[in-house]
Amino acid sequence: MNLRKLRTAVAAVVLVAITLLFLDFTGTAHRFLGWLAKIQLLPALLALNVGVVALLVVLTLLFGRLYCSVICPLGILQDLFGRMGRKAKKNRYGFSKAKNLLRYGFLALFVVLMVAGVGQVAALIAPYSAFGRIASTLLAPVWQLLNNGLAWVATRVDSYAFYSVEVWWKGAVLTVVAVVTLLVVGVLAWRNGRTWCNTVCPVGTVLGLLSRFSWLRPAIDTEKCNGCGLCARNCKAACINQKTHEIDLSRCVVCFDCIDKCTR
Repeated sequence: MNLRKLRTAVAAVVLVAITLLFLDFTGTAHRFLGWLAKIQLLPALLALNVGVVALLVVLTLLFGRLYCSVICPLGILQDLFGRMGRKAKKNRYGFSKAKNLLRYGFLALFVVLMVAGVGQVAALIAPYSAFGRIASTLLAPVWQLLNNGLAWVATRVDSYAFYSVEVWWKGAVLTVVAVVTLLVVGVLAWRNGRTWCNTVCPVGTVLGLLSRFSWLRPAIDTEKCNGCGLCARNCKAACINQKTHEIDLSRCVVCFDCIDKCTR
């Protein structure tokens, strides 16, 4: 199994596991998978969990933005939408300059909102909160309805393997916010890959600053490069400048798509 397939497999497992944390009403998922919630950067930072924060910082300094690639559920969700868009058109990405004004503007706005005590507004662009809002608001009621359907069928055959639960709808406002978040993240990813991750997300911006100094990093071997540009055209982060043979490590999310597509 190559690095890209391994990363994709790990990311898929993490996405399913974290989604279950937001859907589970029995406590079973939290008993075995609750640690996945504890290693999310912003929740750990707000909880002053120094050990987890230090671990994620070291991970980034060693391997780059691996957190965004296989730990952050919103990042993995973007890749899922991006794959849907890629099926419509292969080799569809291209290099674009970093939108630093937007990146650091959103980061500054997030910090100001948190300091001002308006955490609910800041949570609109916080990755784990945004994903949790999508899962708990849009998916949880469907999950509960399916469970109740299975409970109804089970009682008809004298089985109590399932039990009915109250279907909890969070209300119109939260539903609209969740739908808008999903649409914005989904459309951006479908069209341009990791745009949200590298332009809006405060966690992505902070980790981008650290990943500039990562120890293990992708690089273009100018002596072997034939100039085909496949690496840049398959970079969902739009961070490979094929003309100058440079990679913007602050935006690279360690997906290994470029390595997988390279013909040299």
